[in-house]
Amino acid sequence: MSAHDKWLANYHHYPTTVYCANRKCGNHDGANVTFVSEYGQGWYEPEQCESCGGEWLEDQLPEDEDDE
Repeated sequence: MSAHDKWLANYHHYPTTVYCANRKCGNHDGANVTFVSEYGQGWYEPEQCESCGGEWLEDQLPEDEDDE
């Protein structure tokens, strides 16, 4: 992708910390991934937890919350 194409697409990427939604996964305490934004849409790379396939959360779940 050329610099002009990146500018047109408003392409950005940066490292961030996310948390796996699966409480039993090792990445529940945090994992470093890349956030990518293009044409107003954003996603994480990798898109899901590589250890268990769980969903990424921006905030860690509170420890006292029930698993219901």
